[in-house]
Amino acid sequence: MIIFPAIDIRGGKCVRLLKGDFAKETVFSDKPEEMAKKWQAQGAEFLHLVDLDGALAGKPQNLATVKAILAAVDIPVELGGGIRTLESIDEVLALGVRRVILGSVAVRDPELVKTACAKYGDRIVVGIDAKDGIVAVDGWGVSGDVEATALAQEMKKAGVKTIIYTDISRDGTLAG
Repeated sequence: MIIFPAIDIRGGKCVRLLKGDFAKETVFSDKPEEMAKKWQAQGAEFLHLVDLDGALAGKPQNLATVKAILAAVDIPVELGGGIRTLESIDEVLALGVRRVILGSVAVRDPELVKTACAKYGDRIVVGIDAKDGIVAVDGWGVSGDVEATALAQEMKKAGVKTIIYTDISRDGTLAG
């Protein structure tokens, strides 16, 4: 089993939201690259990064912070949050990110996911974030009007090999 420590980035800082609520934010560090180094020193084999500003804006917003993290660690990094075009996927992977996590676009443009899987294979991951089994999109603020299990089945058919599932009601609660 590989445990993926998560670094959620908002405004260039390492934060945690409670149940995805941007008004309930805890700032852990204004230097996410130092947190990344800490996780690596504690034995992390892979890091999970989320660009929270990107998730809201619909395009990556914290790439300078991602670059700083990549420069600080030797372990692979995956990134999600606002990656909704093939150009964004290309840009993020070109930085040195190992895997790209697609969320909202999996609901809104499954053909893009299929195209990305054909081009990049297992470097494409889908993030399914759900409340009461229904997928949420756009930084978890909007219902995607699709059941999480149905989306997972559709993404498997599109060629996705890895899905990251988040139960929004438990996110940030330290309850597993």
